[in-house]
Amino acid sequence: KMDFLVVKTLTMIDNVLNKGKTAIVLVPDISLTPQIISRFSKRFGSHIALLHSALSDGERYDEWRRIKRGEVDIVIGARSALFAPLKNIGLIVIDEEHSSSYKQDDSNPRYSAIEMAKERIKLNDGAKLVLGSATPTLDSYARSLKGLYHLLELPNRINKKELPIVKILDMNEEIKRCKGHFSDILLN
Repeated sequence: KMDFLVVKTLTMIDNVLNKGKTAIVLVPDISLTPQIISRFSKRFGSHIALLHSALSDGERYDEWRRIKRGEVDIVIGARSALFAPLKNIGLIVIDEEHSSSYKQDDSNPRYSAIEMAKERIKLNDGAKLVLGSATPTLDSYARSLKGLYHLLELPNRINKKELPIVKILDMNEEIKRCKGHFSDILLN
């Protein structure tokens, strides 16, 4: 069953494509990419390009050429997909925006995918940036409270499922009562 955010993303992309524009979808981990590609392929067919580090140089070059020639409308991939030569961008979606994988800080050039996406949006008049997360960064949440971002909240869980029972324990006290690193409540 597709989750609500994927359905909404597909709908937003449909709207963008109907206006003759294109879209980029970033995912934090390439292991998630096959699931996303499967869902997108069912909806959009072969108008999708995939860009991530697990592709061979030849595969990456072939995808790059398809994008450059305008044969695709949607680019899906990891952080580096933002550099795709996609024209007339109408939407960039960053799934799980809180993920540390969107920051390149271990080698040069160092960059933040979110900041890079903001720049790509500026270069494409009327384009939108969607930062999706069940646990947004404090920065994104603060920007939404200040009105710099538009916050969309999902007040209910999917299928109206109840939240799990959560207990907060002082592990300093728990360690005195139990042996090991786990509380008795957790072990039970």
